[in-house]
Amino acid sequence: MSIKTEADVLLDISEASTHKYSNKQLAKFLIPTLLGILLFLTPIFVDGRLTIMIALMIDFANDFTKPIMVHVAVAVTVLPAILSLIVKYSPLKNNDNAFIQVFNPTNAWLITRILGAIIMVMVYLQIGPEWIWHRNTGGVILFDIAPILIAIYFISAMLLPLLTEFGLMEFVGTFFNRTFQKLFGLPGTAAVDSIASWLSATSVGIILTTQQYKNGFYSSREACIIATNFSIVSIGYSYFLLKLIGLQDVFIPWYFSVAITGIICAIILPKLPPLSFKKHSYHTGTKAEVAPEVVEGPLFKQALNKAVYRAEKAESPLTLAKSSFLVAFDLAVSMYPAIMLVGALGLALVEFTSVFQILSLPLVPLFELLQLPEAEKASVALLAGVIDSIMPTILGASIESEVTRFVLAGVAVTQIVFLSEVALVLMRAGIGLKLVDILLIYVLRVLISLPILALFAHIFVG
Repeated sequence: MSIKTEADVLLDISEASTHKYSNKQLAKFLIPTLLGILLFLTPIFVDGRLTIMIALMIDFANDFTKPIMVHVAVAVTVLPAILSLIVKYSPLKNNDNAFIQVFNPTNAWLITRILGAIIMVMVYLQIGPEWIWHRNTGGVILFDIAPILIAIYFISAMLLPLLTEFGLMEFVGTFFNRTFQKLFGLPGTAAVDSIASWLSATSVGIILTTQQYKNGFYSSREACIIATNFSIVSIGYSYFLLKLIGLQDVFIPWYFSVAITGIICAIILPKLPPLSFKKHSYHTGTKAEVAPEVVEGPLFKQALNKAVYRAEKAESPLTLAKSSFLVAFDLAVSMYPAIMLVGALGLALVEFTSVFQILSLPLVPLFELLQLPEAEKASVALLAGVIDSIMPTILGASIESEVTRFVLAGVAVTQIVFLSEVALVLMRAGIGLKLVDILLIYVLRVLISLPILALFAHIFVG
């Protein structure tokens, strides 16, 4: 099989002006693209709830592997910590093999892996202080969160190239370039990323954005904006949160409110620090090469030109599968101990101390100003969301006011960032976000979301 030179590709693109694509060229763009749209971007109703195909695949995998996933979570946390110690202090650390380098983290991440592994064992065996392994602290991480992450990481990473490598983002981006640039300060190619990030699980969106950043298609600022404004929890998980708080009967108006609030946040936040301070620097040093502008005329012809050009440059499926697997493996090995460490300790603060009651006091007047009943209880539930997005709905379930519960469930979704998973994934992604940035973004999203969701709550359930 001959390898096309750059001149051959440019010749193919020049033929685009007269629509002289070969069937093979069109198929290489269309088949993966249509499959990616079906899996990631096509909402479907299943058992009366709105979801997408990739979410069904993840749910099926989780249901199938459920009996063993707690044990797998322990193994994924403990064994890599041991291997990391071995590699870090042996000649293996100088080996350039990408798989071996997964076990050669920085000193900070090595400490995180070791501490996370220790806490994981304590929770699994229920040894040591109860506040670590209690069902509402470390137990939440081990039994509720950890078992579902493996499927999310691997299934999404293996299938995401269907969206990113075969021209879909370039095709759609041609049509949305001006709109996304004006509204969000993003290139049009971010339209597909943003939609996929919104409809999929949070980690799926961040993985997608990270891959585009590392391939040179996004600058650091663009990746930070997308990851912190569009990587929302999935529609299915949103319904789950609403059901926890007892408002599933108003899902449609509630999710409409969440969507509008999220869009408003995405318009405002890129214009404020810390996102406005992020630089347009590229991981690869320069922006990735795009199709030459050789097509004039209708946008459709230009879009197809760029899409076919991108598909022509795509690596082989086997190469993409290998790199995607490595991304997912590195993410799992790094995130499991970090999630256990941060999540267990953070939830222990909520469950066994009065720290959050004290920190939430400044929110009480704001809740009262927005006419949200049970302000003190609601402010604690809201602030606990910084640990995990599930906390506002768990702590807010006993609140009698439907208006307040409507708002708490909405903020749990629109806040996007939380410490037990998303913040850690974002820092691990290396797109330019530090912990202080993430915490500030969390505060800004909550402050912007609260009044908007309160208005919708008074309209729909008040």
